[in-house]
Amino acid sequence: MKMRTFWHLALKTLGMWLIINSIISLPVTIHSVLAVLTDSFSWRYVIVETAYLTSLLVFYFLILQFLILKSQRTVDFLKLEKGFEEIRINFTISYDKLLKIVIILIGGILFLKAVPKLVESLYLFDQGSKTIDIVIYSSQAFISFLIMTNSNFVRRYISKESLKVN
Repeated sequence: MKMRTFWHLALKTLGMWLIINSIISLPVTIHSVLAVLTDSFSWRYVIVETAYLTSLLVFYFLILQFLILKSQRTVDFLKLEKGFEEIRINFTISYDKLLKIVIILIGGILFLKAVPKLVESLYLFDQGSKTIDIVIYSSQAFISFLIMTNSNFVRRYISKESLKVN
C-alpha cells in the first residue's frame, strides 16, 4: 500500500464515520426540530430550525463529496502525500476487503453504543421514561446493524460512486 492509498483510505474512513454518525443522529435532529416547531410556533423558530436543518444537510453532503467520493482530489488539494518518502507499506489485504472491514467495524461500534442506551430506555420506560427515547435508540441500533450486515453493498456503492466522480 502506498502513502497515497493510505491517505485515500483514511479520508474515506473518516468520511464514513461522520456520515454514519449523521444518519444515526438524524432521528434525534428531526425530533428536536419538530418539537420546537410544534411547541412554540413562530416564524422566527421556523426560519432558525429550517436554516439549522439545511446547514446540517449541506455539511453532510460536503463530507460525502470530499471525504468519500472525491477523496483522491482531497489528497491532491491538501497535499497529504508530500513530505513522505516513497514508502510502500506491505499489506496483503486488498483495498476492497480493508474498506469492508472498516465499514463493519464502524457499524459494530455504533451498534455497541446504541444497544445499552436502548436497554436502559426500555428498563426506564415503565418508570415514566419517554417513548421517543425507545424509538430513537432502536432506530440507531437498527441502522447500525444494517450497515454492519450490508457492508458489501455499502462498499460497492462507495467504490462505484468514487469511480464515477474521479
